[in-house]
Amino acid sequence: MLRLLEIAGRRKGLLFISGFLAIIHALLSMIPYILVFYIIKELAKTSINYGIIKEYIIYALIAAVISTCVFYGSVILSHIAAYNILFELRKYITEKVGRLSMGVLSNSNSGALKKILLDDVERMENFIAHQIPDFIKGISLPIITISYLFSQDWRMALISFLPLSILMIWMPILYMGRNKALIKQYHQSLEEMNAGIVEYVRAMPVMKIFGQSAETFNKYGNAVKNFNHFVNKWIRSNTPAYAIFMSFISNALLPVLVLGLYLYFKNGITLPVLLLFLILGTGYIKPLFVLNNMGMQLSIINRGVEQIDHLVNQEVLPENTIVQHIDANHVEFSNVNFGYKENQNVLSDISFQVREKSITALVGPSGAGKSTVGQLLSRFWDVNEGAIKIGGINIKDYPIDQLMKLVSFVFQDSFMFQESLLENIRMGMHKTFKEVEQAAKAAQIHDFIISLPNGYDTLFGQSGVHLSGGEQQRFQLARAILKDAPILILDEATAFADSENEYKIQQAFSELIKNKTVLIIAHRLSTIVDADQILVFDKGRIVDKGKHMDLLLNSHLYQRMWNAHIRAQEFVI
Repeated sequence: MLRLLEIAGRRKGLLFISGFLAIIHALLSMIPYILVFYIIKELAKTSINYGIIKEYIIYALIAAVISTCVFYGSVILSHIAAYNILFELRKYITEKVGRLSMGVLSNSNSGALKKILLDDVERMENFIAHQIPDFIKGISLPIITISYLFSQDWRMALISFLPLSILMIWMPILYMGRNKALIKQYHQSLEEMNAGIVEYVRAMPVMKIFGQSAETFNKYGNAVKNFNHFVNKWIRSNTPAYAIFMSFISNALLPVLVLGLYLYFKNGITLPVLLLFLILGTGYIKPLFVLNNMGMQLSIINRGVEQIDHLVNQEVLPENTIVQHIDANHVEFSNVNFGYKENQNVLSDISFQVREKSITALVGPSGAGKSTVGQLLSRFWDVNEGAIKIGGINIKDYPIDQLMKLVSFVFQDSFMFQESLLENIRMGMHKTFKEVEQAAKAAQIHDFIISLPNGYDTLFGQSGVHLSGGEQQRFQLARAILKDAPILILDEATAFADSENEYKIQQAFSELIKNKTVLIIAHRLSTIVDADQILVFDKGRIVDKGKHMDLLLNSHLYQRMWNAHIRAQEFVI
């Protein structure tokens, strides 16, 4: 609760005014009932003053109108505060996630991240926009009401106070202890279901090919069933106690009525006072129902806040803030050891140099560690031992933003955002339309774009255009050309290209690699025969290095790979 209030305090000015208005609303909402009490007292007199009754009615209407306006003012301010806080929080989380190592992100399933960014943050909007004003009103209205009732008759006020005292005792018992463990299970179950949904959507093409449905996709189906089973079990376990409590609270008028009638017939209270307690004695309970429901919601929200804090408190890659000045863009790996898991090295004692404006190709069997080399150079992870240098400076000594300006990475798997094709190339860079167009032309994708009805404004995905794998890779190349970083990493950038697309991608390569320090991770050996240096990887080590012809003569592994590559090209059905 304290952490929630700390987050809400980012807009404490707005929330303070909203809370103050909620108290004013609670106070004003009582006035019509009190005035009705005075009207009844007046009507009970032998000589009735209809003029003052008329004034009471007018004052009651004015109070009701002002109370409604104040209530809406409170709600509007709390919503403005909530949406501003959520915007800042989501922005902060995404910026923090962007600076986490890929190791942290790869250990978190996509369902958990989706739940944190969408579900957990969104629940906080309900707390800030609705529950804070409701909480203030739910506390202030009973206090104001009970205080006024004690001024009329302490005996009736005590019996009216009974439901509030029971609620104060019952709520901590219900929402502490056992329910705390259940709420943790609830979040875990929800994460598993979200992960299953994300995986199911991604696997949809494969599912259709094999004629599968949601019911046969076990991870998704089981996650949904488990979540449904857990929620049903949780509700059933709480139902008896909740039903007893609700029955008592809903019939809270009964003890007020019994005592009131007893005192009335004993001449202990007047009829107007009896009617006042019948109206107000249990009328303050309605906001307490909101507080009761709020207890469960707060427990769920608090667990979500814990997970948000766990994510944002993850250690980011250590970063130097001093911008480095370099004269060259050569790359050096020096005795690098790295493993994704402790004591399981993927790379062992890797040492090599890439001269500035030269091309180095990394080849080897699948799983030999080639892609990991490229990812380490981009500092997706930090090495366990050794050093990686650019221009003679350890990449750990560069600010992240400066390092990202030095390196471009064209991935094997292309990713497109549901945005216009123009923005998919621009990727947030401050580039003019003409610069984007020139990059698209160099990447051999411009002609395709202008053939579309909306050209560069065409939306990718859903209601927009869909692209082939080769076309998406050319968009990646256009991004890299537009970025114009001096060091370029190409991770099997022709993997999904057909013959026509591969030819166009090769044309784009010739434009992209001009005056660049290039690292190519390749399986199609025919594409790297002219590389200045070829490094042959096997089981996380460099086993051979040299030019194409030298390796054909001296490297048995490279010879086998080359022969397999030639046979694959000659293969026909």
